[in-house]
Amino acid sequence: MPRHIPIVLCRNCALYKTALVLGLESPAQEALHEVVIRNHPIEKGQPLFYAGDPVRHLYLVHSGSCISYDGAEPRQVRGFHLPGEIVGIEEMDEERYNHTACALEDGSLCQLDVSRLEEALEAEELIKVQRYLLATAAAHARQLQKERLITGLPNAEQRIGAFLYNLGQRFQSHGFPALQYRLPMSREEMASYLGLAPETVIRMLKKLAAKKWVRVRTRQVEILDPDALQALLTRTPPNLTKIKSAAKN
Repeated sequence: MPRHIPIVLCRNCALYKTALVLGLESPAQEALHEVVIRNHPIEKGQPLFYAGDPVRHLYLVHSGSCISYDGAEPRQVRGFHLPGEIVGIEEMDEERYNHTACALEDGSLCQLDVSRLEEALEAEELIKVQRYLLATAAAHARQLQKERLITGLPNAEQRIGAFLYNLGQRFQSHGFPALQYRLPMSREEMASYLGLAPETVIRMLKKLAAKKWVRVRTRQVEILDPDALQALLTRTPPNLTKIKSAAKN
């Protein structure tokens, strides 16, 4: 596997506490083999599930990354999943997936069969796993809320800068550097997610680099001024400032 693709340590993954309850460090436990597949290899473009498929598994990204999108063409990117994050957690209580997910690059997954938890676990273990998964789903919902804030920012510079900053924070939460990382997605995929044209993404990346806030070389990102990027989340555009001032007067 290429060295530039990050591999999450088990203690930094979103399923770690669930893994402990399941006895992930005890390979002899039979229940483990029934509900968890560890480090399952996946190739770039390989689907995890399609919109409309029954919800059966949660997928923990161990290495590489994944992308989710609406099934219709042209497809609209819904989000990106980094090492240590769970694909499908937001639909854990649904009967069917409402979107499609696939691998952005070669990597590996840990796969949890939620449909077999009840038959594989004792009642006490099942309660612990369910509680943790619900807490993980709540944390994911908070992350989605933050990302919706980013995609709703009023101008392209804010969206791109805040997106890069937030991506670094997500990497950091799973044990990777926050200020230096590799973009797993293309400019076109980033544009689809942020509601921008690919040309706009390229132009804004150059603008942020000219301000010496970031350095971007192909897919390698170095955040030079994290405070400036973070401030983009709360910055009021000049035209909106004038409107507010006029309203007060």
